[in-house]
Amino acid sequence: MTETSNSVPDGAEVPLGSLQNESQLNIEDIDNLKKLTDKKYIEIASGDIVDHIQDDEYLLDSIGKKSGTYYRDLIFALIQIRLPEDEAKRDWKEILKHKYILSERLGRNVGIHVATLDYYTNNKKQIAFPKIVDAREYVDTASRALVDELTKAYNRRFFDEEFRRFFLQARSGGKIFSLVMLDLDHFKIYNDINGHIQGDIALIETVRILHAVCSQDSAVCRYGGEEFIILIPGLSLEAAAKTAEDIRQAIYDYRFVNEQALPGGRLSVSLGVTVYRDAIQEPQQMVEEADAALYRAKNEGRNRVKTFIPADVP
Repeated sequence: MTETSNSVPDGAEVPLGSLQNESQLNIEDIDNLKKLTDKKYIEIASGDIVDHIQDDEYLLDSIGKKSGTYYRDLIFALIQIRLPEDEAKRDWKEILKHKYILSERLGRNVGIHVATLDYYTNNKKQIAFPKIVDAREYVDTASRALVDELTKAYNRRFFDEEFRRFFLQARSGGKIFSLVMLDLDHFKIYNDINGHIQGDIALIETVRILHAVCSQDSAVCRYGGEEFIILIPGLSLEAAAKTAEDIRQAIYDYRFVNEQALPGGRLSVSLGVTVYRDAIQEPQQMVEEADAALYRAKNEGRNRVKTFIPADVP
């Protein structure tokens, strides 16, 4: 990452605004960045990838457009500044004009990235100390902040953000979702027998199994140590319990290295399941319910699935 002056060289780099907002990135922001960058929607909408500079209203109004967030996403992808949609739309049109003026004066297309950086630095004066980084490098870095480095499952930070989003959608729009919490049985013994490197491999293999069994719209997260938690949208308690049973069976059927030394001769998993209900007052209550069901599965012999029942928690 390199500090720049007000004169920014051309290149395939994306200007970044104040990086104070970086810690607030969520998975939706990262998905938008990937889409807008990889599919070159920004360059198409700005006229950068046509033979001459133009403000093409068809492109502006059609390419990659998402109702209610299109201009906000464009500005965020370019400069990592969060703006209301109306303000972002006004800024986008001003940036296109600014790009045209700069290009006319210099006799070449300065590009949308340079024009945006110059606009927010010198015209709108919203950036005091601009920096630039490669767009894909930025997206990769932001993605790593939400992914567990070892297993490539989502991390606890991602879970907290996504769970809160699921919960608010369920509370306001009735979008049901389930929570599955699982823990590998006798994993400390497995680690002690085989060493931490082989233990890490077992965790990686477990996540691969979870991704293979769960639907693509489920979020597999590492909750801590050998404990994982899965957000499953749209499933009832019974359907989520069926998915949990499929997970249990798949892990039990998998041949982990030297698992025969464990009690029962297999590396297995215990799971607890709960579902959103209107009676639930706050997100933490669902976590406690799933944890209580998981505790019951452990208590009743491990290698089993238990669903939450009100008697589980006082």
